[in-house]
Amino acid sequence: MRILLVLLLVAVASSGCFVFDEIEKGQEIMATHSPKGSGGGSSGGDGTDEAKTPRERLAEYYAAQRSKAKARAAKNKNEDPGDAVGSCKKGGNTHFTRRSDCELQGGTFL
Repeated sequence: MRILLVLLLVAVASSGCFVFDEIEKGQEIMATHSPKGSGGGSSGGDGTDEAKTPRERLAEYYAAQRSKAKARAAKNKNEDPGDAVGSCKKGGNTHFTRRSDCELQGGTFL
């Protein structure tokens, strides 16, 4: 019985060391592949990204998304208003496409 208890304690102790070793290996791998670890970064390597709080980085991200959305909206304003999206009947089926695409495919714009 004592031998079984000693073997059980040795097994538990050795498995714990194995787990910690694997965690350390994983942290080293993540450090080598992370943008901060490689010296790069999303800001081009100027080092200003580390000084910003997560809230500031999130605000910059959403500001960039808003500017992209405004650029898309301005681009869409320049499109032909007569080329609207609508129903296109072609071959007995109804699809939703632009008027010009419907006419190019030989369908009837409804």
